[in-house]
Amino acid sequence: MHETKRILLDVIGCALGSKDLEKGKLAVEFALSSGGHREATILGIGEKVPTALAAFANAELIHATDHCPILPPAHVSPFVTSPALAMAESRKASGKSLIVALALAHEVASRVGLSLDSMRVATGGIAPSWGLSFDEFGAAAGAAKILNLSEESMIDALGLAGYLAPVPSHNKFLSTPGGGGMAKYGPAGWTAQGGVTAAVLASMGYQGDRSVLDGPSGFPAMVGSQQFNSNKIVDTLGAEWNILRVMYKRWPSAGNFQAPLGALSKLIEEHRLQPEEIEAIHVENETFAMLPRFQFDQLRHNVDTQTNLAYLLAVAAHRVQISSAWQSQETRNNPSVRELMQKVTIEAYPRAEEMRHQELVVERREYIERRPCRVQIRARGTQFTQSAEYAYWLASENEEYRASDEDLVEKFRANAEEALPPAKLDTAIDKIMHIEELPDVDALFHELIPAGD
Repeated sequence: MHETKRILLDVIGCALGSKDLEKGKLAVEFALSSGGHREATILGIGEKVPTALAAFANAELIHATDHCPILPPAHVSPFVTSPALAMAESRKASGKSLIVALALAHEVASRVGLSLDSMRVATGGIAPSWGLSFDEFGAAAGAAKILNLSEESMIDALGLAGYLAPVPSHNKFLSTPGGGGMAKYGPAGWTAQGGVTAAVLASMGYQGDRSVLDGPSGFPAMVGSQQFNSNKIVDTLGAEWNILRVMYKRWPSAGNFQAPLGALSKLIEEHRLQPEEIEAIHVENETFAMLPRFQFDQLRHNVDTQTNLAYLLAVAAHRVQISSAWQSQETRNNPSVRELMQKVTIEAYPRAEEMRHQELVVERREYIERRPCRVQIRARGTQFTQSAEYAYWLASENEEYRASDEDLVEKFRANAEEALPPAKLDTAIDKIMHIEELPDVDALFHELIPAGD
């Protein structure tokens, strides 16, 4: 239960910090312009819209900065949290019911995802076809749990989810400069809206494909997976929880940039380096981070910042508060940041590929734990070097690198401080971390009304 509350704290903070960024603003505008009954709240805005649209908008807000948690096999939280959250508010569910639904949503998505092809392959590339289609099952399961569907209706909801799932677009995102646009590696809003739709339709008697996972033409084939291990879904079910393997992001960026950002931040703090002193930054990082999407150098909108390592390193060197402020137009247009970007060079790091082989092939892990990198800064006529084996917070097993409760509270404050007044920051944190005590989750949403509303 505690880890689920930590995830909820993190994603709500991400959503509150995203309301003024391009991706978030457009999602909110779409939801508000669509009309309908006032049922569930758009985070950071305070307005209510139909449940499915609230799930859409909040998923896009959570997803907007790429600052949200990662759960093997990849991105789960921004796709599966908002359906249960919106449904819980509209149905006046208890905080305990919400926590159960969120844990179920994450567990279902993770287990289905791990039953399919792995995203990463030992050679440093990606699987032939891969995407986040599996998250649709978690989105539907969480919403359906709030509705207390019968076993038969739950199966219908999951069967329908398999048909509503988006196509596996992750590889297109990675293999194209500027790929994905604002949707990035998968449409979080669409997935969340589909989860609510599947659950509500099932509750009305709409029958889903109850054999959606089965046979040579089942869901694995539908999404292009070359393997399907159903044991990954059912083994240790109820005894071991995948949600406990969740990892958090210290910086609002792609996961494969977290370790270099940590190494650079350590150098600039230890040596008190100022941006104007830096003559050059050289990074050696994993080959995966050299794919075409990560080579795209334009900053068209906030989403482009998340896959631009040169930009991110320049922002870190300027000591901008670690929050959605990293992706604001003001930061993107800072001439000093733009100048420092031009001093960054990046190449592949052989040790990262050695560790990829060690973990994926030798140890047969389902997700990489170690993320070796090396960062060199030339300044003051000296070369400063820092290597890293792990990324801060982005580890599921190494306790030294796990995010503490205090870390996540600080991150929440940084992301939410522009949306909520100080007094509400405190009460919101308290409500989230004690949400199981709330008879109606509306008490939480009351604390998430923006400043001035």
